[in-house]
Amino acid sequence: MSTSTSKKSKKTNRTILAVIGVIVLALAAGFLGSAIRGGSSAAAAGEASSANGAWIEKIKNQGELRVGIASAPPMTAEQPDGTMGGPNVLPLQKLAEELGVKFTPVAAEWSKMVSGLQADRFDVAAYLDSTSERSLAIQFTDAVYTYEGAFLVRADSGLTSVDDILATGQPVALAGGTSYEPAIEGLGAELMTTESIPNAVTAMGAGRAVAAFADLPTLADAAQKDPSLKIVVPDPAIFVQDSNYGVNADIDARSLQVLNIAIQSSKNDGSLARAFAEAGIVEVETLGDLRMQ
Repeated sequence: MSTSTSKKSKKTNRTILAVIGVIVLALAAGFLGSAIRGGSSAAAAGEASSANGAWIEKIKNQGELRVGIASAPPMTAEQPDGTMGGPNVLPLQKLAEELGVKFTPVAAEWSKMVSGLQADRFDVAAYLDSTSERSLAIQFTDAVYTYEGAFLVRADSGLTSVDDILATGQPVALAGGTSYEPAIEGLGAELMTTESIPNAVTAMGAGRAVAAFADLPTLADAAQKDPSLKIVVPDPAIFVQDSNYGVNADIDARSLQVLNIAIQSSKNDGSLARAFAEAGIVEVETLGDLRMQ
C-alpha cells in the first residue's frame, strides 16, 4: 500500500469514528432526556394522584370511615348502643353517608389519639384540639367547635374563683394528654392526671382533688347530672381552644378540603348547631344555676 493510500485510509477511519461518536452522543442525550421527561411525568402523575384525593379513595376502598373517639360527654361519649358517638362527629357521619361507606367509631383515649392516627387504628381523631406540639406529627381540619376551659368543684366547697382553688394547695384533676394540661400546670397547681375526663370528675367528687378542669360542655354536663357539683369559670379566661378533627400528616390537600367542606356544610345548614342544642351543650352565657356563686 502506498503512503498516499494509507493517509487516505486513516483519514476515512477518523471520519467514520467521529460520525459514530456523534451518533452515540445523540442517542445517549435522547435517552437521558427521555428518562428525565419520564421521571418528571412519573413525579407529576404521583403528585396528581395525591392531589386528586388519595385519602378519600382509601376510605372508599376500605368501605368505612374509622373515627377515633375519646370520652368527653355530651360532645363525645358512649351511646345507648354501646358505641362511641356524639354531636361532634355529625359532619363525619354525613360525609361517610355521602361517600357510601360505613361510619365506624373507634373507642380511644386522649393520650393515644395521635399515636392511634399514626398506627392507622382510625382515619380521623374526633374533638381533638389543635396544638403546636400535635401539629408536628399530624394535620388538623378547620375548627368544629371552640370552647372555654373551666373548673368543676363541689357545691359546698365555697370555692368561687381560680385563686380560691389554687390557694387550697390541693391537686386539680384532669385527663392526661389533653391540650390544657400545660396551662393548668403553668398556674402552679399540682396535677392529678386520669385516663378520661369522667374519671377526673369522679376523682374530684370523691375528694381526691379539689377541682376538675376540662372543656366547659363536658363539665356542664356533669353538673347537670349531679346538683352537688358547680362550675367555676376563670375570669379572665385561662384557656380557650379550637377543637378540630385530627388526620394523618400525609393527607392530600384535596381530601383535607373535602373534610373542611363537610364541617362547613354542617354549620351552614344548621344541623351541627341543632345537634349541639339537642345534646344540651352549654355556653358560658347560659350556665345559669350551674355556675358557682
